[in-house]
Amino acid sequence: MQNDSLQRQDIDIKILTGEEILDIYTTHSIRHFPEDERKPVSSIQRMAAEGIYTGYGLYSRMESGSLLGYAFFTVLPDQGGCLLDYFAVMEDHRSHGIGSLFLQYIKSSFRDIPGFLIESEDPNYAENPSEYSVRCKRLDFYERNGAVFTGIRASVFGVPYRLLFFPIRNTEKLSPETSPETLPEPVSPETVYSNFCSIYRRMVSPEAYQTQIRISSREISLGE
Repeated sequence: MQNDSLQRQDIDIKILTGEEILDIYTTHSIRHFPEDERKPVSSIQRMAAEGIYTGYGLYSRMESGSLLGYAFFTVLPDQGGCLLDYFAVMEDHRSHGIGSLFLQYIKSSFRDIPGFLIESEDPNYAENPSEYSVRCKRLDFYERNGAVFTGIRASVFGVPYRLLFFPIRNTEKLSPETSPETLPEPVSPETVYSNFCSIYRRMVSPEAYQTQIRISSREISLGE
């Protein structure tokens, strides 16, 4: 199959079981994410058992159901908070629009929340030109697909992120130039801040939250 011929009718998206999430995470995340961004497997297991962790798999109908990509979310249904925790497309299928197609499939699956948060590594803290380029491309990908920078930044276990919002319902498609002050109701920088705090209080221990999670509306100083 030629990647550039892949169409909607050629793929399936499915909600993953807890076992499937763990299998994909332990098999593929080591290639797709740096060590300082990977959680202990026990954390994934705990959140899945608590019912606040869900995953989607994108599969090819033309390649014997092979995995094309995956997306894992932390979801707090009672608070409307949702964070895209991990998102990746298999190496052989990148740069052919599959990531964008996957996001649109996910968008159609989440209808009971206004949107979800995305952590994207801040290019301002890249250690070299290559890393800077990768981070800028990742931000550009999310923004091209409708995400908008919220004005909120975070440092999570020493990794600096910009927080984006990906709108799903009750929102018009926002441009990358949209300012935090014009985020649609009920989405505001205050809502983003509150949801992000609530999500991480469930994701990590109280001690880790106090010492390893910092959220700000300005540039994060990693030396603070």
